[in-house]
Amino acid sequence: MVFTLSTPLPGDAAVGRVLVTGAAGRIGSGFLRHVAGRYVLRATDVRPLEFSDYVPADLGDTDALARACAEVDTVVHLGADPSLAADWESLLPNNIVGCRNVFEAAAQAGVRRVVFASSVHAVSGYPAGKQISADDPVNPGNLYGVTKVFGEALGRYYAEQRGLSVIALRIGAFHTAGTQPEPLPYNEFLHLLETDLYEIMIRAIEVRGIRYAVVNAISDQVGGRLDMTATRELLG
Repeated sequence: MVFTLSTPLPGDAAVGRVLVTGAAGRIGSGFLRHVAGRYVLRATDVRPLEFSDYVPADLGDTDALARACAEVDTVVHLGADPSLAADWESLLPNNIVGCRNVFEAAAQAGVRRVVFASSVHAVSGYPAGKQISADDPVNPGNLYGVTKVFGEALGRYYAEQRGLSVIALRIGAFHTAGTQPEPLPYNEFLHLLETDLYEIMIRAIEVRGIRYAVVNAISDQVGGRLDMTATRELLG
């Protein structure tokens, strides 16, 4: 699902400051280390973080998010409750309301792009044997996945109606080198090494001419459940 621009977005040139939400998490902390020196970075999380440009912010604190988004080119939005067992009482403020707050803060601050961490769980309701393309209808397999569907739809609204550029990454079974994903049935054929995810994130930050896109994110593997054709075409 890709919509391109007929003309460049304002400021569609060199990448400026990159804000990472959820920066204390597994993906966020590793990504900050991976791109140190590549971008001017800012980090935010509700948890304390030793970082040179750190803005403490709860996803419910709109004032703090506004400060975090000030003079930012790209927001990499990783902040959320990542638990598949999370109850609605946690998902609602963190993955629904908090997600909207980040997009709104980004729009009001004049941010160029939001890279949104969606999930395979936006489509994990499909049968195990089906290979899923980014154009297949959403089919969440749990409430966590429902919140990621919401984030993708919210991203399209902010792209079409509010002028942001938005790329949503449907992240597979993330794991570090030398480890395996959690042994869950839907993680089979969804392996995603951290270095591969970080490269996809870099390309999502830097690619030009995209108004809105949803792309799959897994490592190269035989029988991969997420079809990576569109990701390769869009992000190289």
